Amino acid sequence: MKTSYYANLKRIDTKKYSPVAISGDEGKMVGFEGRAMRNLSPYSFFRKWKAREIEIDKLWQSKMLSEQEYLAFKEQNEDDYIEKFYNRVLKPLNPQDIYCQLGENAVLLCFEKPTKFCHRFLVAGWLENSLGITIDELGFEQDIKVQQNKQRLKDKLLLVIEENIEKE
Repeated sequence: MKTSYYANLKRIDTKKYSPVAISGDEGKMVGFEGRAMRNLSPYSFFRKWKAREIEIDKLWQSKMLSEQEYLAFKEQNEDDYIEKFYNRVLKPLNPQDIYCQLGENAVLLCFEKPTKFCHRFLVAGWLENSLGITIDELGFEQDIKVQQNKQRLKDKLLLVIEENIEKE
């Protein structure tokens, strides 16, 4: 299993891999017509999160925030997203069932470039942690920045999971 993004779709060898959209629009906005697994999308809260991201960026660009404030707001928005994504999307699912439905040759697709915040890395991290597997970003297996971003998001997700376990 791998992850990737829609702009990289033409580079995916479909004889070897099976692309699967996990974005809320199932890839329709970019003309993707393949398999989709919408239950792995952040559809129910994505627009609110994205609007907050845009608002934070506008405040930064208009110099209404210091760099420290900007980074803190971005971090908090990301953390809120991860918490919601885990509790609303991943927690109700069985990782083994999801992996079996996707298949070992699946490539989980969404929009963001691999160095950006993206829910596909949360899905990958959840599956890796739950099943003891490794899921790399297709074509970026040796890219340190991509690996660091993926690990950073996986670590944040694991903190959310641990906090949930402690509360139960």
